[in-house]
Amino acid sequence: MCTVERTSCGGVLRAIDADQVHAIVDLLETPLGIYPCATVRTRDLLWADLGRDWSLSAPLPVRPEWVDGDDDELENVSVTPSPDVQALHGLGIGAATAAAGSTPANEKYFVQRYMLFSRYDEGVQLDDEGWFSVTPEVLARHIAERCRCDLILDAFAGVGGNAIQFAFECERVLAIELDRPRLLLAQHNARVYEVADRIEWMHGDFLALAPSLKADVVFLSPPWGGPEYTQAKTFDLVTMMGGLDGAEILRAALRIAPNVAYFLPRNADERQIAQLAAEAGVPVEIERCRLNGHPKGIMAYFGFEQEVG
Repeated sequence: MCTVERTSCGGVLRAIDADQVHAIVDLLETPLGIYPCATVRTRDLLWADLGRDWSLSAPLPVRPEWVDGDDDELENVSVTPSPDVQALHGLGIGAATAAAGSTPANEKYFVQRYMLFSRYDEGVQLDDEGWFSVTPEVLARHIAERCRCDLILDAFAGVGGNAIQFAFECERVLAIELDRPRLLLAQHNARVYEVADRIEWMHGDFLALAPSLKADVVFLSPPWGGPEYTQAKTFDLVTMMGGLDGAEILRAALRIAPNVAYFLPRNADERQIAQLAAEAGVPVEIERCRLNGHPKGIMAYFGFEQEVG
């Protein structure tokens, strides 16, 4: 990333770290484009208006970047903040984001909201589980392009992140969600993205409905048991999927469609995935998904011997 001298940019101040070294800025407008969420050094702030929506002005940062909740802690650098920054003494990210409005319990997901839904400010709604379980939009778009077909089934629709992107690529989308309030959120979000007319919603349990369903592709992204899955060295598809059997889910999906796209945790056992494919008698392609250098999960494409679109 190049540095542009004598160039200023502006955005909405979201928070300043406890050491007052870095500021988190939303909608950072620069000559190089708009960064939905970026970090800037507090010593670079020219002014900050704390009385009106936390607006600020700052020179172009050396390295604008997405703020990712998995990043290591910011480097502790000793600086003397400006008077405006000193006015925020003791105000950490938790207090700052809480002051900004409704946020999830863990603010690291809130600062990534534009990665989850680029149209978040147009009225997108999420519940607590949706914040940490929805597929980031750019990844959901990639999966949708790979799964392009006439009829796709999203077996665990959640708040609708994947179903929305499927609606842009597929002729028809059938989306199933067991939790009714979450299903209503997904329907609402589809209206925000203006694709509600291309999605048929079903309230129910995927495994119970599976025997009566047919599709060209089935997309699986079942619950991973909450954020705690990252603490395991290896994620077991059979025993660690929040009370569900990941192998049984795959078998049910393959009876619906010849092609199954399975989104799994980044620590899923690839040998177990290959074994499931061998037992089903279908080929499998494993794709490791990364965003901004950080692993986000594994896509396992079962079947897909030829283009399905």
